[in-house]
Amino acid sequence: MTATMLQLQFTKDTLPDSVSNDFINLNKFSEQQFTRLTEILFSFLLEPKETDRLLQQLSEFAGENGMSAGPLKNLMKSVLLIPHGALKKNLTPDQIKEDLLTLGMSTHLRLNVFYFQWSVHYPILSRLAVGHTLMVNQLIDMEWKFGVTVGTSELHKVGNIFLQLKLVIRKGNSTENVYMELTLPQFYNFLHEMERAKASMDCFS
Repeated sequence: MTATMLQLQFTKDTLPDSVSNDFINLNKFSEQQFTRLTEILFSFLLEPKETDRLLQQLSEFAGENGMSAGPLKNLMKSVLLIPHGALKKNLTPDQIKEDLLTLGMSTHLRLNVFYFQWSVHYPILSRLAVGHTLMVNQLIDMEWKFGVTVGTSELHKVGNIFLQLKLVIRKGNSTENVYMELTLPQFYNFLHEMERAKASMDCFS
């Protein structure tokens, strides 16, 4: 099946076949190599301004593993499509797993490595994405609701309170909904950052 025919959740756009080929090529990496690449990927997602560091790490990885840096950088561009699209669509780790399988990732160990990194870093990545969205777009409306975790494979998370936010932002002449889910401590931190931003804007009004 070509990339143009794939049913994916992180994007509705037509993907070039090269993207699907890049994900299939990930299967050629050893588990250790894949784990290191995933660490490099999420390090960049957490600090997206560190482009030079990303390129340096990829060049070092290529040199250490006897491969060309150019194709590796192109492969990383393809892999970055998943987290960027998943944040916009507010996908769960399980939905990302499904997309990775659809794109041709073959081993459960690789899937679990990506699944784990996404599960751990999603709250921060979500806040970064929303923060960037609010910096460049006008916030029109916001809705929220609280919930309690009642079923999970991680027992220590049962009973945890979480907050689901729906932000309505203006993009040009249209509006777009942005979703995020935060634990209670993460929400208070987010609220603090919003109050700081409002105070800064009030100083210039």
